[in-house]
Amino acid sequence: MKRFCITFLTLLFVAGISFSQPAVQKTRFYRSPSSNLLDRDMHIQLESIRCVAAADLNNDGKQEIIATDYTDGGHVHVFAPVGVDSFELVWSSPKVDVQVDNSSPRNVIIADLDNDGLKEIIFDSNRNGIYIYEWDGVSGSYNFGTTYSQLINENNCSGFTVTAGVDFYTEKMSVADLYGDGRQELIVSLRSTTTAEQKYMIISAVGNWDVNDPGFSSFTMDYVGARPDLGPWGLGGGSATAMVAANLDGTGPKEVILHAYNYGDVSVLRYDGTKWVLPDTSTHKQNLYLYNTDGVSYFGGFAYDIDKDGRDEVYLPTNVSSDTTKLGKVVGICYDSSSTPTQIDSTNTFEIDFSKITKTSLWGYGYGDIDGNGKPNLYFTTAELGHAILSAEFEGGDKKNPDNWQTSVLYNGDSTAYSMTIKDSLGHADTSVVYDTYFPSKIFAQGTDVDGDGKEDIVAGYQPWLYAGTRDSIAVTTLTWNSSLSKFDSSTATVYNPTRYSFVMLEKSTSTGVEAHNITFITPNDYQLDQNFPNPFNPTTTISFTLPLNKKITLAVYDMLGREVRTLINNEEYAKGKHSVTWDGKNNVGHAVASGTYIYRMKFGNFEQSKKMLLLK
Repeated sequence: MKRFCITFLTLLFVAGISFSQPAVQKTRFYRSPSSNLLDRDMHIQLESIRCVAAADLNNDGKQEIIATDYTDGGHVHVFAPVGVDSFELVWSSPKVDVQVDNSSPRNVIIADLDNDGLKEIIFDSNRNGIYIYEWDGVSGSYNFGTTYSQLINENNCSGFTVTAGVDFYTEKMSVADLYGDGRQELIVSLRSTTTAEQKYMIISAVGNWDVNDPGFSSFTMDYVGARPDLGPWGLGGGSATAMVAANLDGTGPKEVILHAYNYGDVSVLRYDGTKWVLPDTSTHKQNLYLYNTDGVSYFGGFAYDIDKDGRDEVYLPTNVSSDTTKLGKVVGICYDSSSTPTQIDSTNTFEIDFSKITKTSLWGYGYGDIDGNGKPNLYFTTAELGHAILSAEFEGGDKKNPDNWQTSVLYNGDSTAYSMTIKDSLGHADTSVVYDTYFPSKIFAQGTDVDGDGKEDIVAGYQPWLYAGTRDSIAVTTLTWNSSLSKFDSSTATVYNPTRYSFVMLEKSTSTGVEAHNITFITPNDYQLDQNFPNPFNPTTTISFTLPLNKKITLAVYDMLGREVRTLINNEEYAKGKHSVTWDGKNNVGHAVASGTYIYRMKFGNFEQSKKMLLLK
């Protein structure tokens, strides 16, 4: 088990290094351990988390944390709560892409597209399509398969066409019941490196699939729209960046905001009862440029009815490079009872202004009421240390009035050093530090209570800026003045980096201020299977193992062809700690086996460990 090291923080303060505590009021701050302390052989590194989610995946009343991981071609991991501030890795997806330097998956969402009551983990790939892994439905299980249940691509979804070898990106992917029929649709904006393949898509499932088995299922493309026209009275154009489903007028099927890169272009896609239709261009109000230069809500946006008037707003955090007047702002899109989503203009927008706090681009987003005062909050992330997660609290009244929004910094964020130099000249120490730049990327906040304690949580994945991995160690160079030689003597040591995070959780506290809590992550490395003793042996040997928590395990012996020889423990629960069993060299029917090499394997959940042993007669 990996725990946050408080002791080393003390040493750093003594050395003159300050890792500031976040200035969060009424918030508890959880820290995750150094991520690449996890098992690299099992591809569980969590060096760059683009996206996190939380959901009750197996209907046990507890929420799991689901996290994407860029490393080794990309994976998705599921962590289940196993105690106070403790999570265990219970499932990892196979590699997403063959590219080791892959930058996907960028999204992970939880849904039930085939409407069979079983949760699915859905995530994207840069080249292969959209993966769906479904829960097996067994009580207490975290089995989502060893291969995908379905893969949405050009083979089973007409209109989903991508040129072989061309990367595509889905920065915003979501599900919604668009038609109000109790079924979910998948909403995907496809941003490709080729202009012709920029697409907006609404996808429905046909039939059912099971864990590891697509069955006879397929998909229907309810809507596919190419990159909007740039011509006269077109829809504005630009790379297809995001689709946000929202009930803008409070009646009938949901509308979908189409968002493109060209000047932050937005338009509204509507369902007329038989088909999805684009706006009528005759009014010249078919689209709206949000910015005065190219820009976009890079991670897309979200729908939320902040004033409970029955009509959703859509919130798009601004990400622009040159229009400084828009930095630190969120654009809201809304319709009142006298307007219609058949058109859009500036009367349908308003701004939430964080520019007095930070003049930088905004990225991730969420909503809730973390301080529990009954006033809804919207949350947004930045890549700027000191303003990692911002909050806009709605005070009531007219949402278009900026005076009705109270903006603040919810979480400062922590810096992390990867090298430092301590220069001691004549007894005066001067310390310089080089920091990694990484930030809470996409966050999951929907009034979430991951640990089930009745207090709202915000789960934030940590992503290094420009995809560079944050270091799990710090190189400390000490320069000491040698007066006899009139030069500095240099020595370098590598120490554990206590502020390298995989993700953090913010939680309301019963007191003001910040409380630092350790999170314990239990990984396959924390299960220890010892070498049998004696080895070689005849006729008996002892196999010892250590468990990090109470766990049902199976321990069995196999021959070199993989055939089971003897089951020593059959899905039995053992207490946390060290245990031993003895094998008497006999098979399951009590016959003595021949001399040779055998494999003993311990299975725990979706993971296993094995070792070889030699029987000599």
